This record gives sequence, structure tokens and C-alpha cells, in this order.
Amino acid sequence: MNILYLEDEPQDAALVALYTRSTAHHLTVANNVQEAEAALADNPDLILVDVMLGRSKDGYQFTRAMRQQGFEQPIVAITALATARDMEECRRAGFDQVLTKPFTINQLAQVIAQYTAG
Repeated sequence: MNILYLEDEPQDAALVALYTRSTAHHLTVANNVQEAEAALADNPDLILVDVMLGRSKDGYQFTRAMRQQGFEQPIVAITALATARDMEECRRAGFDQVLTKPFTINQLAQVIAQYTAG
């Protein structure tokens, strides 16, 4: 599976990279929206998006734009924002699922497995 992870925190990206190194998945980490948009040329099967990029909620805007452009592959929010209001905002933005920080490698593996063809 080709996974794109939009994440500006190196430690969080490292956790996901640690997991994917032990699998057949290919991970591309984008540090900002521009890098993520460029990485779309690799046709990701799954996109993981940190909702809070820096001090803004650019993850929501990125996902809305992807859905408006017709992107139909799964997009999973990665966020520490976990109130009911935050979950609703994720749903409205077009996320298929939310993985709340901090998460374990097992939780990440379960989320990815839900979208793995096979």
C-alpha cells in the first residue's frame, strides 16, 4: 500500500515510519501541504493527515480540497483534538476516520489494515 502522511512533527512521522519499515507498505512523509500536493503524483492508496499543522488547522483545508477535487481514497485524520466537536469537524472535512494522538503502533496498524486491499 502506498501511504502519504502529511505531518509537520518529526517525532510523529518517525513513529509511522517505524511501523511501515516492518511492512510491505511504502510511506511518503510530507512536512507541509505543498509537499503533500506534490506527493499526490504517486497516487497514494491512503492519506494520513495531521489536522494541526503548525498553529493552524490546515489538515482540514487540505482534506476538503482533496475531496472537492474528487479524491476518493481513504483519508484518516491524525489529531490530538478529540472532543465531539472536533470529531464532527473531521467528518465534515471529509475524513474517513480519526486516529487520536497519542496512538500506539498497534492502533496505527489496525487503521491501516482496514484499508489494505487483499
